[in-house]
Amino acid sequence: MTATDTTLRMREFKLFQDLMYSHAGIRLSEKKHSLVQNRLRKRLQTLKLNSYGEYYEFINDKRNKDEFQNCINALTTNETFFFRHKNHWDYLAETIVPEWKRDYRPGQIFRAWSAASSTGEEPYSLGILLYDLIAGDSAGKKVEVLATDINHDVIAQAKRGEYGEYSLQKLTKLCLKKYFAASATPGSFRVIDKIRHIVDFKIHNLQQPLSNSQFDIVFLRNVMIYFDEKSKHKVMENITRVLKPGGYLFLGGAETISSLHNQYSYVRPTIYRKTSHE
Repeated sequence: MTATDTTLRMREFKLFQDLMYSHAGIRLSEKKHSLVQNRLRKRLQTLKLNSYGEYYEFINDKRNKDEFQNCINALTTNETFFFRHKNHWDYLAETIVPEWKRDYRPGQIFRAWSAASSTGEEPYSLGILLYDLIAGDSAGKKVEVLATDINHDVIAQAKRGEYGEYSLQKLTKLCLKKYFAASATPGSFRVIDKIRHIVDFKIHNLQQPLSNSQFDIVFLRNVMIYFDEKSKHKVMENITRVLKPGGYLFLGGAETISSLHNQYSYVRPTIYRKTSHE
């Protein structure tokens, strides 16, 4: 039997379910069977393996750490574009930033964390908005954006900062002119260095604590839906630990805070504020 006509058996699918859960806290439902089969088929073909079981054994060999990461990359879904979910950006621009500027003390830095940054559209959106309203608007005021993801491939793509029509669909002509430059690829544009220097991309597993300065805001959008309650609680603990008292947490449209809720106050749908006391 060749790799091109293999079928992912349910017992093999269970192996990858357990792998993703133990490594990343992500629970792949049975509805993801076809997705797993299709995405991993390419890896089987590349490695000339004859079954998904054989591939599972291959990635669990310590000599094949790079392929283990290729598997994780293949099974993490990424689809996004600049300034996705307009209500979040409006609230950040109209409420959070003016509040921060009102209470500003010399030397303060506005810090944001894009905790599931994917291919970079979200953290660069943060960089553009914060530069426009804080760093570019007022001398001496600084902003920093940390962008993390478990997927090595999307982090590498994000660092290049080059995007096509789909990613740029919500941008105004003015924004495109101010913060992007035409790239060598026809129809694509590259984020200018002034914004790229604001954003720091790193590989990070949300199941692990983050050692970093505390943040004014955290974007944790469209990732909690992949976790069960135990994993969600661990992620929320890690997020809460580095979010400043009074800081804001942004979630995806289908997500709510299901744990540590006593440490947050509800602001509006998908936006929460950490209480001032620990």
